[in-house]
Amino acid sequence: MFDKTHLPPAQFECAIIADTHYMIDVGDRPLEFESRRVQTQRAGIALQQVAAIEADFVIHMGDLVQEYPETPDFKRAMLEARDQIRACNIDPHYVAGNHDIGDKTDPTMPTHEATAESLAFFHDLFGPSWYSFDRDLCHFIVLNSQILNSKISEADDQWEWLESDLEKHKNQRLFLFFHLPLYLSEKNEPGLGHYDNISPPDRDRLLALIQKYGIELLFAAHVHYPFYDKIGKTRYFIVPSTSFTRPGFGHLYASAPPPEQGRDDTGKLGFYLLRIRADHTDIHFIRTKGKIKRPARGHLITCTSADLSSPIGLTLHHPITPIAELPIAYPSVVRQKVRNDQHLLACIELGAKFARFPWRDLRDPFQRTRLEMLCSEGIMPIATFLEPRITSLPEHIEANLDFVQNWEIQIFDPAQLSDEVCEILNRCKELAELSLCPIIPNERVHGKQHLRTRMGYHLEELENLNATLQNADIHLQRVICRVPPNESPWTYIQSLSERKYSNIGHIDFSLELDAQNDSTNAHRIAEATFAIVRLLGARLFVDPLTDFDRTMDVTHGLLDTLCNPRAPFHALRCLNTLLNSPVHDTTFTDPHEQTWENNRILYLNNTYRRLALVLPAQDIFDLNTLEFSLDTSPVRIYHLCTGETETVSRNAQIKIQDGSPILVIGH
Repeated sequence: MFDKTHLPPAQFECAIIADTHYMIDVGDRPLEFESRRVQTQRAGIALQQVAAIEADFVIHMGDLVQEYPETPDFKRAMLEARDQIRACNIDPHYVAGNHDIGDKTDPTMPTHEATAESLAFFHDLFGPSWYSFDRDLCHFIVLNSQILNSKISEADDQWEWLESDLEKHKNQRLFLFFHLPLYLSEKNEPGLGHYDNISPPDRDRLLALIQKYGIELLFAAHVHYPFYDKIGKTRYFIVPSTSFTRPGFGHLYASAPPPEQGRDDTGKLGFYLLRIRADHTDIHFIRTKGKIKRPARGHLITCTSADLSSPIGLTLHHPITPIAELPIAYPSVVRQKVRNDQHLLACIELGAKFARFPWRDLRDPFQRTRLEMLCSEGIMPIATFLEPRITSLPEHIEANLDFVQNWEIQIFDPAQLSDEVCEILNRCKELAELSLCPIIPNERVHGKQHLRTRMGYHLEELENLNATLQNADIHLQRVICRVPPNESPWTYIQSLSERKYSNIGHIDFSLELDAQNDSTNAHRIAEATFAIVRLLGARLFVDPLTDFDRTMDVTHGLLDTLCNPRAPFHALRCLNTLLNSPVHDTTFTDPHEQTWENNRILYLNNTYRRLALVLPAQDIFDLNTLEFSLDTSPVRIYHLCTGETETVSRNAQIKIQDGSPILVIGH
């Protein structure tokens, strides 16, 4: 069901699923939220996918049921939830959640705290709620976060055990799991009245142990939303639910709320696959999207940024991490400060390798820290510099050499470089890798009342730029070209392979999405991604990452205003792995194009693979039209906008959904 053939080898794999919230059938009685009727089915399909991914083991992060210990059907629900998991042939390591044993100690909470009785029931059913186990040279620790700060005797027993266990295994790679987040936004945020964190003083005690013993990975759950942070070198992930989202987090977005007041934001539902490797751990988000039927096709698991040698970059028009304050609303009785980590997590999921951002983000301590986290996940930062005093650039580069080694200088003239600019270029290119990007105002755009400003060279302007650089005796590492919205990205980028410039090292391309049609944007992204791999050292920057829907130029981005992926996101994510995976030869030859009954087909080959990118104009595509030699061996089909995959015979007809591009791989 899952295609992992493009991923690098791993020592072992672990699937992490959270907040499945099995719900007893309520028949036709009214419900507060209609999506509750499908929670059990959503959880069942997600559990089937966890089984199909064939990880070495599974960790369930808690909240098995929608009931909770005070309700009359609680014990029945817990038994049925356990049976549902067993029916999927899964025997997970269990983490105790608040719906499983009770809430944290807090007098403001609308539900009761964990008790010795609720804890005993959980232990009888699933075994101890704090324990550890080994796999290879890795040590996995599970804690019961619900009894922290409580007065029951088991709380002291857990602390004594934890400190002993950490000391005993301090020379191993350590992984820590508990249900309630350590914190959501800040290490010093309030605990009293805050439904989504571990309160002090036990939070501080736990933080000290995490830092003392150098925990490699920390996982929590509970909030039904994905979040990411770092505690020193510890990567801290919060796992989303497979069944529903929490309503309050809809206030993170400058848009209409998701369905059901934010409770049914299905684009964020899913689970994690951990692939533990010798030097690090790859973390893959598998989106289940709230489906209640098992997918008919397979699913491609794509590489994360750390594993790709990819030319794909993003232009960050929005901050990498916006911040919001959730209003005082059920069940918290304090205002909660929350980060929106969706942009950052999407960059990693996409496998992006570069991120362009305005250099002044480096002066914002919070945004700089978030960009550093992005960098730690394998994404190279590129600071764009647009300032009237270009003479200040060297000092800014030197002040940030510990983090940023790539700078893009944005100037006002595409070819005429002043003596001052030339002097700065010569000084700065000894400090960092430089790129040049012009800003050209007063361009007329069809259908627009006002003139627009272009950012990036046209190809025909590069000859004059190169001559200017020659006269100034400057060899520039990179320049940025803009792919015009009315031109084929494949044709435009491929034309560069025939041009050579003595004083320009590499040409990077900016591909601006300019349509409110996901199919159109997916086709352009697919063309550009297919073309850029032929230009060794070149980069492709795609923007916007997130929709522009309240500006003069409205366009769909890779993510919608709720930060859920659009079809072009998946097209880029899938092609990025299929073309740039470290397990394949990524040197491509013989680029050419074919048109057949209004379908465009682009070709690349190498020693081992033949690739055809089909940009369909019809609902059915006949593989017999390909220029592959038609023998009896099957070919692999990748539906790029969904990530679905299938193996078919060479004479098959392929159904196309919504004009989605497909990639055909033969051997």
